[in-house]
Amino acid sequence: MNYAWFEKIAPHLAGSPLVLIGFVLLLAFGIHSQLIKSGLLSKVDKKDSGLIIRLFLRYGFWLALTLLLAGVGLEAWKSYVAKIPPVDAAKLAAKLMEPLQGELATKNEQIKALTEAITALSKADAPASRIDEALQALQSGDAKQAEAIFAEVLKTKEAQGRAANKEAAAAARHLGALAYMDNTKEALAAYQKAVELDPDNADDWNWLGLLLCRTGELAQAEAAYRKVLAADRTEEGRAIVVGNLGNVYKTRGDLAQAEEMYRKALSLNEALGRKEGMAANYCNLGLVYKTRGDLAQAEEMHKKALALNEALGSKEGMAQNYGNLGMVYETRGNLAQAEEMHKKAMVLAEALGSKEGMAANYGNLGNVYFKRGELAQAEEMYKKALVLNETLGSKEGLAVNYGNLGLVYARRGDLAQAEEMHKKSLALDETLGSKEGMAANYGNLGLLYSTRGNLAQAEEMHKKALALDEALGSKEGVAANYGNLGNVYKKRGDLAQAAELWKKSLRLYQEMGHPDAKKIQKWLDDLAK
Repeated sequence: MNYAWFEKIAPHLAGSPLVLIGFVLLLAFGIHSQLIKSGLLSKVDKKDSGLIIRLFLRYGFWLALTLLLAGVGLEAWKSYVAKIPPVDAAKLAAKLMEPLQGELATKNEQIKALTEAITALSKADAPASRIDEALQALQSGDAKQAEAIFAEVLKTKEAQGRAANKEAAAAARHLGALAYMDNTKEALAAYQKAVELDPDNADDWNWLGLLLCRTGELAQAEAAYRKVLAADRTEEGRAIVVGNLGNVYKTRGDLAQAEEMYRKALSLNEALGRKEGMAANYCNLGLVYKTRGDLAQAEEMHKKALALNEALGSKEGMAQNYGNLGMVYETRGNLAQAEEMHKKAMVLAEALGSKEGMAANYGNLGNVYFKRGELAQAEEMYKKALVLNETLGSKEGLAVNYGNLGLVYARRGDLAQAEEMHKKSLALDETLGSKEGMAANYGNLGLLYSTRGNLAQAEEMHKKALALDEALGSKEGVAANYGNLGNVYKKRGDLAQAAELWKKSLRLYQEMGHPDAKKIQKWLDDLAK
């Protein structure tokens, strides 16, 4: 006998009571009918059978068939709505993170957080068809539907009270991981909610710190990172958060503290053999040395980072290192080499679709063109960088580009517009607590006031800038301010004081191998004639 038909319906029998009951009844009535036809059983006598028995026997077959078909239909529907195509969460997370540039160590954590969010989305308490649509949209980089699902789960779990706090925090965490890609404000709100609901989760505090850094809330960011350090963390986790603390101090201009943090993170990463972490630490140490004017040491650090990122095959890391090397060469006056590095970095940033990387490279290329006197090209680059930083919500990036545009307008003689840009930049740097940014803006405002003949105001600005650069230990900044103050005194006719300041400036520029040493020497030579 051929049992192929039974093999087809067997899976449904195990999964649905309706199918099973219907099948048994159908089988029973089928056998009963065959037995009557064969004469082995006599037909039921209507007079002797009760009403219920008569009706049951008359309609039983159709009842069984109806139950069977209903069960099969229900199982088919359940199978259809539950059919969510399998998704490789880690692969999709890595794809979504490609356009975002940052330290590789942080990026790996971002991929991990996104992987967890995508996995949780596949299991979320929502119609399967809606989850499928959200996953399909994610494949195209659109996280809105997925975010909406987690927002609803968060609301539901919050309504259930404290017993569901951890589940609500998880929903907020997943919402934050998705929003982190393109909406800083939403991501910040989500992680703030996550730590409120689950204050012992160190990972959530770390993400909150990263977002607070991005928005320039440095005191709150430091507090968040301190929460992470106080929690029970792995050595890898400690290495990452110590490096993040270094970023806070570097942004503030506390270079000694920043260096201390980066070196602690480097030691932890070396012990762990974490090349990506070591590359990030070398890169950041290079930025510290560049700010101080130790260009040889800065170049060494960036080249170490580049070698590690090349070994890792990290395009985002390589892009950062090329850009940083470009800034070292630009400071030395090697503009052709600087441009080459920035263009290499730009190619990688564009290939990655990295807004952050592209913004940095537009700004860096603008600096090269500005120093060459190509003001139209410089302005174009700064404006492109400004648009990207507005999209990213990066206060630090906006401050830098407003300041750079101010330099372009000043060079053209549009002093009112230049002053407006420098004041916008200064206001942002003050909210960030960025000593380096504030020093640059005070110095630039001093140049404007000096050009207008407001020498008292110019002196005040240059002295403010000098105090900040001395606190930073920035040779380049101190040298520039000595030079600018010397110009103020020369305009007043105080040539002895001008010469003294220019000599101080010259010594620092010569120590750095800075091209402005030639300019200062010429001023001194002219003064001696």
